[in-house]
Amino acid sequence: MAILHPTRIVKALVPLYVERFSCIGSNCEDTCCAGWRVTIDKKTFTNYKQSKNPHLIDRFENKVKRIRSQASDSNYARMDLDSATGDCPMIEEHLCSIQKELGEDKLSNTCFTYPRYSKEVGGVYQQALTLSCPEAARLALLANDAMEFTQTNLTIRPETIERQKPVFGLSLDQMNEVRFFCIQLLKSQDLMLWQKLALLGLFCESLTEALKRGGQKQTAEITESMRTLVENGQFASLFESMQPEYEIQAVTFALLWQLKVTGINSKMQRSVQDAIGRGLDADKDSGQVKESKLIDRYKQGVKNLPAALIDAPSFMENYVLNEMFRENFPFGNTSPYEHYLKLITRFGIVRFMLASQCVNEKELPSLNVLTQTVQVFSKRFQHDDHFAINVNNCFNNSGWSDLQKVYRFLKT
Repeated sequence: MAILHPTRIVKALVPLYVERFSCIGSNCEDTCCAGWRVTIDKKTFTNYKQSKNPHLIDRFENKVKRIRSQASDSNYARMDLDSATGDCPMIEEHLCSIQKELGEDKLSNTCFTYPRYSKEVGGVYQQALTLSCPEAARLALLANDAMEFTQTNLTIRPETIERQKPVFGLSLDQMNEVRFFCIQLLKSQDLMLWQKLALLGLFCESLTEALKRGGQKQTAEITESMRTLVENGQFASLFESMQPEYEIQAVTFALLWQLKVTGINSKMQRSVQDAIGRGLDADKDSGQVKESKLIDRYKQGVKNLPAALIDAPSFMENYVLNEMFRENFPFGNTSPYEHYLKLITRFGIVRFMLASQCVNEKELPSLNVLTQTVQVFSKRFQHDDHFAINVNNCFNNSGWSDLQKVYRFLKT
């Protein structure tokens, strides 16, 4: 049988946890596709419709539907997921029947690549994983060396590789210098995570302003100046002036969290949401929490969170670093500073969800529960572009996008 989607092996730059990753199949507590829109490329769709496999032919006929509006070759059709559970109709005992019956090369590009994000930047391949995959989340968050980088051989489908283009008048070399400076900044040993995020915001703000003025040649100067200031520890006064703003953090991130509570199908997602509700002492019927209670419980949870993460001290830092590397931070589809705001929003919601389960210091959640929380967050929030856009619009429209105000969301 002819190979539908050929692959090839390339040398790629990856975090160590990516090299360690392999799908655990039926042992996974979740399914890749539950609750999502599973898109199918045109080549795969045509193959499914022509298939005579007796085990799959009825499902190919009835459960694979054309996208009639704004379709493209890569977004040509979709799986008709179960309305009650959100499961893909091709899943049998946690395994994909298409892969079992027809082979991995017959999977759609979406299903083949998940949870991998592969890019080519100036001739260099790189890959990170989305933490909406439970196994990827465990490997990325729990090992202290998970975000150390190495080169390894990867099997890829060439048509799925996203190629980074130069933006803002910068060369790819200039962009990579900025990207890896940001990663190095987050790896600084002598600063707390909130301090590193504060400096990252200052850097992204300065970079954005320079690029708006056509100051592409200033990129190296801005990067080197920030590196020198960090190495010399000249930010003490900035850190001293920043005070914890528990009320603003609790109320803001609780509201953002509430935006995505409805429409949950997954048992794991319900379990995490219920645990957060219990931690905040939410009303069992309405799910609402009194503001004063919310602030007190969030503050207590933030205080207890380090104890819950005592055996995985790089947990939160690894989360942020993975998002940065996966998205080519700070060169997403927006300015560096707007990309920073998106990163801080996700960091804040994750911290809120984790802290809300750490209110009782005598019954702290396990690392497995906290890892599941990040996985659920990634599945509910990270893959929703509309949510990210709406959040950024809210910040901009309310004036909260100002860096001095953003700082209020960081220190705990």
